Amino acid sequence: MRVISIANFKGGTGKTATAVNMAAFLADAGYRVLLIDADPQHNATDFYAPIEAGPTLTDVLEGLGEAVWSDNVVPVGRRNLDLLGADMGLLRLDLAAIIAGSTEARRRMADFIGCARADDAYDFVIIDCPPSFTAASVAALSESDDVILPTRADAWSRAGVLEMIAQVRSLGRAARCRVLITMADRTNLARQGAELLREDGLDVFRTEIRRSVAVGESSYARQPLCDYEPGCNAARDYDALVREYLEEVTDMNVGDKPRGDEDAAPYAGEEDDDGETV
Repeated sequence: MRVISIANFKGGTGKTATAVNMAAFLADAGYRVLLIDADPQHNATDFYAPIEAGPTLTDVLEGLGEAVWSDNVVPVGRRNLDLLGADMGLLRLDLAAIIAGSTEARRRMADFIGCARADDAYDFVIIDCPPSFTAASVAALSESDDVILPTRADAWSRAGVLEMIAQVRSLGRAARCRVLITMADRTNLARQGAELLREDGLDVFRTEIRRSVAVGESSYARQPLCDYEPGCNAARDYDALVREYLEEVTDMNVGDKPRGDEDAAPYAGEEDDDGETV
């Protein structure tokens, strides 16, 4: 079982879009996936299964629920995909940690992940982190095998990515930190930004997620891109991202028949999602 945190100090970089879409594409490929929402704004939770009552990550980290994974997750109506949702109660954890300097959230997250791992319950756990270091995000990052940092390819985002990686390293976890360029376009500025990230020696995915109006539309529809508009650029890119990730971290096979034309060159005479040929 691999634990993947989706994190970045900067907001608006596509963290939740990446989390919910990676979870859907992995689940559709036949892998057992648990999506954990670690953000008190609970956008990933609302996307799949709004929590009106029942267990949330707050309960797990406050010790109100058992560490047993099966007592805390809920199915979302999609085969192979479960959710451990979030609520605003996660903010209480930050206050408690500030007052007491408590590491209880980290211990309880470790117990929860350890229980799921021991039971061989999932192939992948994907954690949507908030754009800050909180008790929940520190607990998530401390248990992660991989940290994916969605970012725009601009100067403002570059410094934030470098700082985020430094902070992850400070937790003492040997997680692999990987940069995912999102909202990509064909401008020279974006290309230069992507080149700078790679020149910094960062581990950057080959796949880039192209800018697409379908991403925002799918969030309103509360449908992952593979359901909402599977032929759009961003859907094809998330499909390619999952394939690239799987090739590098596991011997698992997503199948012989691709969902999209993965050999097509990005921007090669395609139309973007606003109808402009690029």
